[in-house]
This record gives sequence, structure tokens and C-alpha cells, in this order.
Amino acid sequence: ENAIQDYDKAIELDSSNAIPYSNRGNCYGELKQIERAIQDYDKAIELDSNYAVAYYNRGNRYGVWEQYERAIQDYNKAIELDPNYVGAYNNRGISYANLKQYERAIQDYDKAIELDPNDTDAYNNRGSSYFSLEQYERAIRDYNKAIELNPNDALAYYNRGNSYDEMEQYELAIRDYDKAIELDPNDADAYNSRAFTYAHTEEFDKAISDIEKSLSLLPNTE
Repeated sequence: ENAIQDYDKAIELDSSNAIPYSNRGNCYGELKQIERAIQDYDKAIELDSNYAVAYYNRGNRYGVWEQYERAIQDYNKAIELDPNYVGAYNNRGISYANLKQYERAIQDYDKAIELDPNDTDAYNNRGSSYFSLEQYERAIRDYNKAIELNPNDALAYYNRGNSYDEMEQYELAIRDYDKAIELDPNDADAYNSRAFTYAHTEEFDKAISDIEKSLSLLPNTE
């Protein structure tokens, strides 16, 4: 909120500058005030129709709103203005994936990785699209790369565990869930997934313990 006040002052001093509007929109977005955020991005774009970052930021907020088609339109414009905009390719891929257009999502992740071979998010996201297409070995290769780039990436271990579980490689799945939980002890999903894997291996006491732990970590549970 202090940052918003700073951007208010910047706008008061120069109301023709698009940047503080876009930045204030980000602040509103972090505060879950999505409508006010989009109003600021609209104003930034009105002031500078070639400001790729404003389109990207507005696309992100539309994504939070689950308005994926509108998000894609904004990412399209950001990429048109800046063809090397890694984040726009990655987030457009996420929007396509949320629309279950996994092949198009993978194309965008491919481009993001081409532009930035060290982008762990793009590997994780591409792995998730391969997972959705039941291409588990390709998914695992992407999660392996994400872990190579960031050995503390709890999400990559969790995702790889899911792939191993689908391939009925339960020991490897449990090992990955163990690591994900070690890195993020409050990840309810990791406990829940490990519980199902324990059920597959008929370790029912461990499965029940994990389900109870998972439930305890969910909000508004008693």
C-alpha cells in the first residue's frame, strides 16, 4: 500500500507516464484488487500503446481471473511488440494449457526455453503439459532439467513424483514426494499424492497418516 501511494505521487507529478500506472496495477494485483489493476493497465496502454510490459501485466491479471482468451490476446500483443519476451511466451503457454490446448502450450514453452535455456518455470510448465498428454517420460525429462537448474525446486520434485506414480514406479514417486515435502513441509498436495502412492504399495498406515497431514494443512479445516 505504501508503494501505491508512491505511484499515486508519481502519477500526480506526470500523468502522461505509462510506467507508474502499470506498476501501480501490479500492486493492486498483489492485493487481489484485480479490477483496479486492469484499470491501471488500460490507462498505461492508452498512454503508450507500444508498452509491451503493460499488455503482459494485464494478461497476467486476466489469467488470475481465469479469462484465458483475453489473457492470450494480451500476450499476443506483448510478443508482437517484443518477440523475445520470455515471460509472455511462458504465460501464454499457461493460458493455453488451462484451455487444454496442450500442444500449443508446448510450442510456447519451447520458445521460452529457446530464448532462455535456464528458465526452470518453462521446463516445469512444459513437463506439466506433457503429463497432461500422458507423455510421462518426456515430462520426467523436463522435470529433471528443472531440478538440475534448481535443486531446491519443490514443485519439480512433486511433479516428477506424479509422473513416476502414473508409470507405477512407486518407490521413485515416494522418493520425490519425500524431497518435495522436505523442501516445502506445508505442501498439502505432496502429502496427499504420497498417500495415494502408499496405498498402491499397500502401506496403509503411512497413507492414512499422510491424508491426515494433508487435511491439517488445508485452509478452513478443523
